[in-house]
Amino acid sequence: PDEELHYLNTKGRPEVLATPRSSAFRIAFEKRDCACILTGSNNHPPHVDKRKEMLCGLAIEAAHIVPLSRPDLWKLQFVAAIRKSRRLLRIGYAAINQNALENGIMLRADLHIMFDRFLWSVNPKTWRVVVFIPVAELVSFHGRTISRGDLNQFPPEPIWRWHWEQCVLRCLRAEGEL
Repeated sequence: PDEELHYLNTKGRPEVLATPRSSAFRIAFEKRDCACILTGSNNHPPHVDKRKEMLCGLAIEAAHIVPLSRPDLWKLQFVAAIRKSRRLLRIGYAAINQNALENGIMLRADLHIMFDRFLWSVNPKTWRVVVFIPVAELVSFHGRTISRGDLNQFPPEPIWRWHWEQCVLRCLRAEGEL
């Protein structure tokens, strides 16, 4: 656990690998969520026709829950959870990797950055938003229950639990340094 914590929280900040988002990745998430799961906003200008390559408007991004910088964890922990989820939903076996629909959500750009830095998460038992660091833009979302839609390839509980645990560890580590 200490090595994991150090890896994710070097100098109090997690290392997140920034990569360009492919349009196929974004489109897949837009078809499922079509709006920020936290705000409900899709930021699409009402007078502009929705094209297949842009179902959500500007500043709504596809966000990985388990970051691309952690392929080691992905293979060990989450493939089985996704297979189980797909069996229960009777969904076909598309590729299961870090870009699977079950590892992503749509978020407003600023909330995406704060999610990647483990400032907030979703409690995997209650589906309520918990803000760990009181940032003005986040506080109003604390306690809000997120909608899981029709649950079609929505991220399963073990993936959310991983993100939740990283937030808790980061928060505890920060408290210990005071």
